[in-house]
Amino acid sequence: MAVRHHIRVLVVDDDPQDCKTVGMILKEHDYHVQSYSQPRQAVQAVRKNPFDVALVDIKMPDMNGLEVVEKVKAEDPRIAVLVMTAYPDIQTAAETMRLGARDYITKPFREEQLLAAVERVSHELGLIYTNEGELNRLIGQRIRQERLKQSLTLRQLSERSDLTTSQLSQVELGKNAASVWALARISGALGKQLCELIAGL
Repeated sequence: MAVRHHIRVLVVDDDPQDCKTVGMILKEHDYHVQSYSQPRQAVQAVRKNPFDVALVDIKMPDMNGLEVVEKVKAEDPRIAVLVMTAYPDIQTAAETMRLGARDYITKPFREEQLLAAVERVSHELGLIYTNEGELNRLIGQRIRQERLKQSLTLRQLSERSDLTTSQLSQVELGKNAASVWALARISGALGKQLCELIAGL
């Protein structure tokens, strides 16, 4: 299961209802969210708190989204900014990208579009990871699939890897975390690079 509760997301939209909706969607998927319908308050929040991702509406009366993007990036260049707008145009998109925005989401958007955009940028930043128990299970499942694909028994894999059948069985069942050394032995025995064996997990 992917872990997201540590990812801090700033939502800035002058429409309080939109702000609330976006915040609720992200909170339901375990993101840590702070929402602001006043852009100046949002910029002040960035001065006081670290954020990983910022979702910023473009059309706002008090301070437009371009200014917010510029000020947020000036405060913390590491923040990944996603721009939201109901009025998409090439010039605005180009300007937001020039100011450091990572992506552009057109309103109204579906829940899955919003989540996909935030997930994508979080992955790019290396912020989403899988909890240890789930990771052990996924690694074990991948090893078992690869072993069966090659029609190898546990005993044959044991002979090739110099690990006992008991050790291999525990790893395949996800009961024990295999050391990097053990995973390297298993991947070598399966004729794979370790990075190939665990790619995408």
